Amino acid sequence: MASLVLQFHPFLSVPTKRTLPHAKFFFPLSLRAEAGKVKTEQTVLKSSAFLRRPVVEEPSLQEREAEEAEEEEEQEEEEIEEEKEEEEVVRQSDVRGRRGRKQELVQWEDMILEDTVPLVGFVRMILHSGKYDNDDRLTPEHETAILDKLLPFHPEYEKKIGCGVDYIKVGLHPQFDESRCLFIVRKDGEVEDFSFWKCIKGLIKKKYPLYADYFMHKHFHKKRD
Repeated sequence: MASLVLQFHPFLSVPTKRTLPHAKFFFPLSLRAEAGKVKTEQTVLKSSAFLRRPVVEEPSLQEREAEEAEEEEEQEEEEIEEEKEEEEVVRQSDVRGRRGRKQELVQWEDMILEDTVPLVGFVRMILHSGKYDNDDRLTPEHETAILDKLLPFHPEYEKKIGCGVDYIKVGLHPQFDESRCLFIVRKDGEVEDFSFWKCIKGLIKKKYPLYADYFMHKHFHKKRD
């Protein structure tokens, strides 16, 4: 049988049993139970520390109100900035719109002038160049131009021509003795004066309805019908 040698462990102060080869070591049951208890308690403490949530203090009423006020102020600033951006977009759009509208008006104004200036010059030549005396009948060429390009745009065209036009002549205005105008001599012999300015305005209104008011206010507002 193996011989036993009893020694004291220098740290635990517990007797241990050293054997010869193939010997086993035995610890007292009370010591092993105590060691297991310590280990279990350490594990529980570590687990509790891991699972424990940090304690956060709730903000005070004053702090919450301050945060809400700050959020509202930031929101108002963002809304103001958005409104400014929208206003700038609208302003730029209006500027482009006005610029485009002005360019469009200029283009149409040029077209209207191209249509009307030659007619005005033509009628003034008939009335004031000395080519025609009072009661002179227009030449067939001039008469055709008046009947085709001017008279149909008079606002009272049907009333003026009545039963039909025999010819066109030049004469003194019935209300302004020093002024000359054109007259329609009807087929029944009746004579009817007409304003060539009303014909010009009628032409503009018919051919350029969107720009007529602008053009006439700019060019004809001092003209006498």
